Amino acid sequence: MNTIIIILIGILFASSGQILWKIGMTDIGPVTSFSAGTLLPMVLSPWVIGGTLCYGLSTVFWLIALSRADLSYVYPFIALTFVIIFIASFLLFHENISFPRLSGAIIIVCGIIVLVKG
Repeated sequence: MNTIIIILIGILFASSGQILWKIGMTDIGPVTSFSAGTLLPMVLSPWVIGGTLCYGLSTVFWLIALSRADLSYVYPFIALTFVIIFIASFLLFHENISFPRLSGAIIIVCGIIVLVKG
């Protein structure tokens, strides 16, 4: 399998993990203190568990990518998680998209394109 595909799969799992964590924590509500009473719902939430599993899978794909390519090549791809989360936040959570945020996402994508072609 192509290294870039492996990297992208890892990034999709990492982004999915964040999205699942957000859904889980939205269901739980604001955490105002750190105690067993607040930790237990997080640990038992199927959304949080699913997000953690996605993060674990992301790590496996990331390790495979690191075994195949230079860290200085692989690591900048993490920036794509910002773009994926930016889009998902708008579509799933109806979060606001401002022009500066949109501009930043476009700059990140352009930077990744330069990285891949360079």
